[in-house]
Amino acid sequence: MVKAGLILAFLVAVASLAWMALLPKYAEHELHEMTGFDVKVPVLSANPFSGRLYIQGLVARNPSGYPSPDFIDIHSLQADVDVLSLLFGDEVRLDNLDLNVGTLSIIRRHDGKTNVGECTAAFSPPRPAGSPATRPTRFLIKRLHIRLESLVVEDDTGSKPDRKTYNLNIDHSYTNVSDARQLLVPDVVHTLYAFGLHHDTARLLPGDFGVALADAVDGVSAVGSKVKDATRKTGEYFKGLFDKLEQSPKP
Repeated sequence: MVKAGLILAFLVAVASLAWMALLPKYAEHELHEMTGFDVKVPVLSANPFSGRLYIQGLVARNPSGYPSPDFIDIHSLQADVDVLSLLFGDEVRLDNLDLNVGTLSIIRRHDGKTNVGECTAAFSPPRPAGSPATRPTRFLIKRLHIRLESLVVEDDTGSKPDRKTYNLNIDHSYTNVSDARQLLVPDVVHTLYAFGLHHDTARLLPGDFGVALADAVDGVSAVGSKVKDATRKTGEYFKGLFDKLEQSPKP
């Protein structure tokens, strides 16, 4: 009985090691087949029972046709997924998600196609003509921590490439996130605006998030313009008042 138990434990250990060794290569192959992006995942572990997922050093490169191969460099990703929510119901729930991104490069080609849009579309394949529209997958992240060191934005739709690098160093925590637009908290938006992110973000990023980001950045710009205008008018008022005092006859 003891011998059988030792053999079973040995087999489980071998299976676990094989799972850990083969999983990164399997993930790289599947992600490339699905998206067309060249993905490298040196460290990947996933526990299907506890829902714990850990990724380290993930790098994704753009498909051919983009002026630069760089897309995203993820230092680490750690998630605790509610396994039952994957199997039952229509909402994916995560108890915790910690995402540490080194560099994200958003590139718009001369034909208007963006790498972010292309990657996003790969996870939402077009539905056949005449078929009913499917609702997007609902999600809930109870605790979310995002770090983003730098953002590269390249727009090749003009007469010459426009490429800028922003060392944002965003570090923010959220709770109960169920919509990507919740990420646009004031300090994050102000950081993006302060670094001069005045590109057409609605076209750089897909869906409602791009529109929301554009509206948020434009809103900060509008408020800034109003403050500058009010300051200018106040300065002109006091200048005029001082001029009048200087011109008034002395007693």
